[in-house]
Order: sequence, then C-alpha cells, then structure tokens
Amino acid sequence: MNKKSKISYFITNSRRVISCYQYNFLELLAVKTRFFNALLTKARKPVFLNEIKMSGIKKDDKVLLIGCGIFPLETMLIAQETNAKVVGIDNSDKAVKIAKKYIKKIGLEDDVKIEYADGRDVPVKEFDVVFIAINVFPIENVLLSISKDLKKNTRILCKSIKQDIPDILEKTGLNKFLSIKSMVENPRTQSYLLVKN
Repeated sequence: MNKKSKISYFITNSRRVISCYQYNFLELLAVKTRFFNALLTKARKPVFLNEIKMSGIKKDDKVLLIGCGIFPLETMLIAQETNAKVVGIDNSDKAVKIAKKYIKKIGLEDDVKIEYADGRDVPVKEFDVVFIAINVFPIENVLLSISKDLKKNTRILCKSIKQDIPDILEKTGLNKFLSIKSMVENPRTQSYLLVKN
C-alpha cells in the first residue's frame, strides 16, 4: 500500500470509528429513555425506510445487518416493514447484550435475531440482502471478506461517508465483483446499493 493509499485508508476508517462512538452514546440513551428513543428514531427512520425500499426486500429474503449496534432500529424496521427474517450482528459483546434485551422487551425476538459476530468472519452465503452500517470498520476488510462468499445477485446496502464506497471498490478491485446499482443521498451520508455480479 503506497503512502497516499495509507492516508486514504486511515481517513476513511477514522470517520467510521468516530461515528461508531457517537452512535454508541446516542443509542445507549435511546434504549434507556423514551425521549432519546423518539429523537433517534425520528432522525434515522426516513433514511432506513429509503434503504429498505431501495434494497427491494421481500418476505422470503434472508437479511443480515452488519453493525446493528446497541439500538438496532434498522434491523427492527426491516422485520416490521417487510416481514423478512433478520439477523443483526455486532462485534461488541456489550452492544449485543443490550440489543438482545431491547428486542425481547419490544417483542420482536421471533423475527429479529441479534448475534455476536465480526463482519469479516460471518458466513454470508445464506443471505439475500446484506446491510453494512456506517459504524463498520475497517470497511475495506469487511467488503473483501463478504464478497468471497456472497451468492450471485445478493444485494448489499452499504452506508458511505463522503462518497467513500466507490473509491473503496476501485482501490480494492471489488468493482470487478460488486456493481453499484443505485445511490441515495442522506443528510450526512450516502447509501449505496451494490449487487454481486
């Protein structure tokens, strides 16, 4: 990796690390208090609903969300809006414990499974749609890892900060295996729909 690539890698993943800590704090407040729950839901729900629509999830699809976090709102919305079975994973044991407890509290444990796993190691062959949250890092490693095992035509909904996803696909050579089908601009991020060729 040359110096320019190392700097780009550092910047891309630094943004994701910072967003991870910001979201963890807000999500912890959201599972503990109604006020922050309503506030975070109001801010995120329109973005998540657009992503669900863009990914074309059907009831029979198996959906994986990498980086579900403490307050697994998108995981819950996917199950509620599409009736699809959803697995949310996170590589933070604490986040998984809190998210599982929250899912049980709101009665979605039959439709949403929360598991401890790392996006770089999770088997993805059985999934039709994979969501990758904004707080997932190093994003390059996760995309490289999952792209090896995806079925053809698997849809990947990947959050982007400052349009980093097209650059990552090109720099890693993943643009040979994953095609950008569409993109939507969100208030602070972009959502890319990728498809396995």
